Amino acid sequence: MKFRLEDIPREGREVESEQDPGWLDERLAREERKLFRLLGPVRIHLKLFRSGRTVLVESRVRAEAEFSCDRCLDPFSSILSSAYKATLKPKPQLSSGPEAELDRDDLETEFYEGDEIDLTPILQDQLLLTLPPKSVCREDCRGLCQRCGRNMNRGTCQCADQEIDPRLEPLKKIQV
Repeated sequence: MKFRLEDIPREGREVESEQDPGWLDERLAREERKLFRLLGPVRIHLKLFRSGRTVLVESRVRAEAEFSCDRCLDPFSSILSSAYKATLKPKPQLSSGPEAELDRDDLETEFYEGDEIDLTPILQDQLLLTLPPKSVCREDCRGLCQRCGRNMNRGTCQCADQEIDPRLEPLKKIQV
């Protein structure tokens, strides 16, 4: 999603957009294992404001994704949603002298070059940062049996009480 600076009026511009489910494919091409699959379009709502060459971006991103539960391996879907604000400024010209020092405002600012801003990487990052660190179908998911592989959410298995982990066998000898 590219915008020319001159197309962003001082009073602001509002943009609604939908990206197809393959929008992140190129970005995730190096991933060996797909952690999720988008089930529909990515909905993007933008508000752009400009003051000189500084652009303020307010964005909301929303998409539905399908995951495989990390505990029981069942598929489940979840809504990914995020709101984000960013300030974009022209990329500073670095001198060839001593190293440039960034201040706190620079760490909270995105930079662009030329007379056009490309928000695609920022919006993709925004969506990817909403991914859960651990994909679980529900909070009380019991997972799979370590011995037989049965999904414990669908019932108990017969091997649950049969064997004791051999690493814990010496604990039987302790007398209290």
